[in-house]
Amino acid sequence: MTKRSVFVSKTEYPFFEEIHVEFDWFGGFALSQKRKCQIGLHRNFLAAYPEEKILEVSSSSLYLLGTELSAMSLQKRTKSGLTSVESAFQSSKIGKSEDETTGPFPEYLFLPGKECKKKVKEELKGMISCGYLFDGMEFYVPPYHISQFYDFLYLNALLEPENAEVTEKLLAGGYTAFTDLATKSLNCQARSCAIFVGLTRAGLIDEVKTRESYLKLFRTQEDGKSMGGKSYENVQMQGKKGVSLLSPVVPCTLREADVEQYYQEHCSSLTNKKSRDNFLDSQAK
Repeated sequence: MTKRSVFVSKTEYPFFEEIHVEFDWFGGFALSQKRKCQIGLHRNFLAAYPEEKILEVSSSSLYLLGTELSAMSLQKRTKSGLTSVESAFQSSKIGKSEDETTGPFPEYLFLPGKECKKKVKEELKGMISCGYLFDGMEFYVPPYHISQFYDFLYLNALLEPENAEVTEKLLAGGYTAFTDLATKSLNCQARSCAIFVGLTRAGLIDEVKTRESYLKLFRTQEDGKSMGGKSYENVQMQGKKGVSLLSPVVPCTLREADVEQYYQEHCSSLTNKKSRDNFLDSQAK
C-alpha cells in the first residue's frame, strides 16, 4: 500500500487543498499498471469525496486531456519565442550551495522539456533551487507557496491562445480534483490545474497575468517576503516529515481486486501502447 496526493480546487486562498489518499500499488512499467494505480487512487478518493470530479494529469492518464495538460506539452510565450512550460521553468532555475550560485540557463530555453530538465540538473549538481529569473522577472521560493513560480508559468500558459482548446476542455469537463502519479515534486502540474480551476471559479484568473498582481493574489511582497500571518492562512506546510495536511488521510477501502475488476469492466479496450486513440475519451468519440 502507498499514499499519494490529490489536489482539490478551492475558491479561496490558497485556491487548492492537498489530500493524501491510501491505495494499493500496482508495480511494473506497463501503461496498464500505471493506470490501475490511477484507478485505485481515484476510486478511493471518490469514495470519500463523491462530489468531486478527478483527472490524472500525466502521460499515463486514462484521458487524452490529462496528457495535453502536461507541462511538457503546454506552450508558453516568452520574450524570445514559444517554448514548453517545462523548458521555461527548468531554464529559469537559480541554484545555490554553501559557496556557489549558478543559473539561470537561457541557452536551454528552447530545448525539449525532458532534455532541458536533464541538462539543468547536470548543471546544478545537486544544488537547491533558491529562485528563478524569467523574462527579466525574479521569483523567490516562499515557504507558504514553494511552487509559486511554477504555478505562475503554468497558469499563464493556460491563458495563452496556443492552449485555448485544451483550457476550454479542462473547464468544460467540470474537473475539480487532480493527480500526477509520476511525481512527488514540490512543483506539480496537478496542483497548478487545481489552482487554475479554483481561480477561474472565483473570478480571479486574470490576476495571474502580471507578476505584481499574481504576487499580491498569493500574499507575497515584491522582495519575496510574506504579507504577514495571512500568507500562511489555510496553507499546508512542507516539513521534514512531509506535508502538514489540513484533512485526514483517506483510507484504502477499494483494494487490488476491486481495481482489477474495475479495469476489466471499463478499460479492457485499452492497450499498453501510447497513442492518441488509447484513451477513454478518444475511444468514446
